[in-house]
Amino acid sequence: MVSVEVLQAARLAPLVELARAAVGAIERESFVPLAVREVARFLTADTCELWMEERNSLAVVAMHGSARGVVTPLPQETLERALEGEVLRSGSWLCAPVAAEPAGRGVLTAWREEPWTPTDEMLVELAATIVALSLRSFEGAQFDDEARNEFLALVGHDLRSPLSNVRVGAQLARRNLDAGDLDSVREALVIIENQSGRLIDRLEALLDAVAASGRWLIRLEPLDLGTMARSVAEPYQLAAAESGTHTRFEVVVDPGTPAARGDAEQISQVLEHLINNAAKYAPGGSVTIHVGSSGANVKVEVCDDGPGIRPEDVERVFAPFGRGRTAASKEGYGLGLYLARNIVTAHGGRLWIARTSRSGTCMAFTLPSSDAEDT
Repeated sequence: MVSVEVLQAARLAPLVELARAAVGAIERESFVPLAVREVARFLTADTCELWMEERNSLAVVAMHGSARGVVTPLPQETLERALEGEVLRSGSWLCAPVAAEPAGRGVLTAWREEPWTPTDEMLVELAATIVALSLRSFEGAQFDDEARNEFLALVGHDLRSPLSNVRVGAQLARRNLDAGDLDSVREALVIIENQSGRLIDRLEALLDAVAASGRWLIRLEPLDLGTMARSVAEPYQLAAAESGTHTRFEVVVDPGTPAARGDAEQISQVLEHLINNAAKYAPGGSVTIHVGSSGANVKVEVCDDGPGIRPEDVERVFAPFGRGRTAASKEGYGLGLYLARNIVTAHGGRLWIARTSRSGTCMAFTLPSSDAEDT
């Protein structure tokens, strides 16, 4: 069971490779064959093709895998339906539209003997979106180099943490299975399942963002931030036990704290970025997440006992790719706080450094309470 779950999550990692390919390519001719190869790989497809419309007719501009004679022919009407914007299956074929105007419209297709799943449909749609964005950029229609690099780096950063937690869960499950501790194995499998689901949710959110011309769509609902914080902190607690750092995580919720109002998936990302940062800079220490009321808002503080942030770096850490001097030996690209602040601001809240010194840092953010919204 562990190997199947890990395999499903690992299939998402090549999407980052596809994004990197889009960043590195300087012309359409070099990118398209590489993109088709990567799509065939992460979809485990026997063949993958990119069709583009030229002079009112469709033609294959890149193909990877088996020769066309080996697979079932793709019906013309299926191509035409996909070209109009529909993700669909036709027998062993899976098709997704590539809306790359003014570079032209197209269809990304894949064929394999194994049945396609809803997850496969979501993955091929995301791949088609990345291909379309890249084709548009070659025409100079959408992104300059800096904007494109930032967008793709954010995609990779956002997928990295859940993938790491899946790996930790798999390691725990394997170790505890060998020891015969089935209860611990079940706990690890729950972590794998939850983090795999989070990956899917984030990819779907990315598709929504692209559909809304680059803006994140916010689906407001009441949020129990205490429960959410415990859920987000759990895999980090397991990771600390697995790595031997034994960092301690505690969630404290003031009595009577109301529900906040926000998008559950996006706010869980904010908590994840803050808790991940705190754990990274306070290995072996303690991380405390405090949730309470603050006027008409709900306030969350994530505090660690790490080395703190230098005064000259306080604002720099919120810039894209900005990192403090104390981060020099840490992994990462300096995108977490930038993304977290943007999400909180879009919710009508605020994210800031509440305090920092040589004995630790507290990051804080507020969200409107659900009670305040209803009055």
